[in-house]
Amino acid sequence: MNRPVRVIENIDRATFDTEIRYAGQPVILKGIVTQWPAVRAAHDSSKALGDYLRQFDSGKEANVSVARKELKGQFFYNEDLTGLNYQTHRGTLSFIVGWCLSHMGQTESESVYLQAQPVDQFAPGLAAELAMPLLDAAVRPRLWIGNTLRTQTHFDYTSNIAVHVAGEKVFTLFPPDQTANLYPGPLDRSPAGVPISMASLEAPDAQRYPHLDEAQAHALTARLSPGDGLFIPPLWWHHVQTTGPLNMLVNYWWNDARPDLVDPIAALHIAGLAFRSMPEGQRKAWREMMDYFVFDGDPTGHLPKHVRGAFNSDLTPQEMAQLKSFFLGGPKRF
Repeated sequence: MNRPVRVIENIDRATFDTEIRYAGQPVILKGIVTQWPAVRAAHDSSKALGDYLRQFDSGKEANVSVARKELKGQFFYNEDLTGLNYQTHRGTLSFIVGWCLSHMGQTESESVYLQAQPVDQFAPGLAAELAMPLLDAAVRPRLWIGNTLRTQTHFDYTSNIAVHVAGEKVFTLFPPDQTANLYPGPLDRSPAGVPISMASLEAPDAQRYPHLDEAQAHALTARLSPGDGLFIPPLWWHHVQTTGPLNMLVNYWWNDARPDLVDPIAALHIAGLAFRSMPEGQRKAWREMMDYFVFDGDPTGHLPKHVRGAFNSDLTPQEMAQLKSFFLGGPKRF
């Protein structure tokens, strides 16, 4: 039995910023948005929520993913990882709501999913009714609507507050140190645009993925009620089971790192190209170098600030731009 995620009630911005935001642990933010009109409508019925959402239909279309009923809600790769196991259509907010409501009561049906749509563009009028008191107004909401389905175990590169509005939502979370035991898929091609686990939690394959049990031993479970939020720190793996004829979630992604850093996933790919094919002895030596210069302490604190280069943690925006231009192939200005 997985351990439950910590629950905090009556959370305010000051407590979130000082005790949760940088602590690196997931937390359920109990009842953080129970006042939202969408949550109140969902409490009445799925139809009431559908009627509420339809009034914000701007006529704009977005990608809607549809998985055949025999896939049992799994949005994944095809057999040889050359593509996806589901189809993508275009539809409006009314289309996705109507599709879900028209299949209410069916024991088996296709799974349909509208994912991560920026509310400001897709349903602009709705954005004003999705206030998130724990974040700056510049962090904007994204909309997720579907029926019964599951989101394969994956991680996001940034911080996330996922707010559950309607239906049932259960998250299974794994800390970043369980990455090896979750068997990541290709980093450069994924159903969700972020790395996913190749191992199934619903049908574990102990022969193919023998260390998944170890990951499960470190798993946490968050079972959300409508109006609850879940804070997920960067790089925490999470699997999501969604249940209900009309399920709705709103999330907020943001990055607390300075905005002009080199993309870390690009750096990871470049590191793979640089180090993976080296002889093991060289790789071991470079691992020590990486730990010293990148991850441990202050590697250049003994040097004058003006010669610390990329390892100066206090670079000005101009210095950052110059170094990025130099190392990423732009004009040399030194």
